[in-house]
Amino acid sequence: MPRRICATCGKEKDVYGGKVCSNEHFIWKDCYFSRGSARCPLCGTPLR
Repeated sequence: MPRRICATCGKEKDVYGGKVCSNEHFIWKDCYFSRGSARCPLCGTPLR
């Protein structure tokens, strides 16, 4: 499984189940669910 650096926690994680914004910032699935927000923490654009 490919891995990327999470924009929220800064750790390298599997991309499965994660989200990205239109600027390609990656949010790991556990960070996404724990934040409770559908917006990127770096740029504020919606996550998809």
